[in-house]
Amino acid sequence: MKPFFLAAIVIIICLPSCNREPVLLPEDILSREKMIEILVAVHLVESSGDSRGFSMREANKLIAVRYESVMKNHGTTFNQFKASFDYYMQHPDQFDEIYQEVINQLTALEGKFRAKRPETIKPKVDSLTDSIPYTKPLRKAVPQ
Repeated sequence: MKPFFLAAIVIIICLPSCNREPVLLPEDILSREKMIEILVAVHLVESSGDSRGFSMREANKLIAVRYESVMKNHGTTFNQFKASFDYYMQHPDQFDEIYQEVINQLTALEGKFRAKRPETIKPKVDSLTDSIPYTKPLRKAVPQ
């Protein structure tokens, strides 16, 4: 009875995974792995970018140049990335999996960065604790 019960449980657990067919992407859509790589790079570029001091037009140009650089480094175009992004937005289950992996990779990169970075930020010194104690009056006695 026990072996039958165990076999039934194993079959019940494995049965739903048999229905999972591989996802066939349209030809012009980037693969899941490529999207993860590009999204990690895009988030790093956006987080490192400082557009303060620029007009809105200049900031948009700067972002466009950075995006083009990311796309070129990953062998794709912005239009193909945008089409792929839109495709995955229409498939939320795949999009969630992609973004979960993006978050995992960014978290791992942050951990590596924090581990390598020496603690350079020193706490502020309180100027009152390092001051000379008050012992004499600051002004002389005024004759009356």
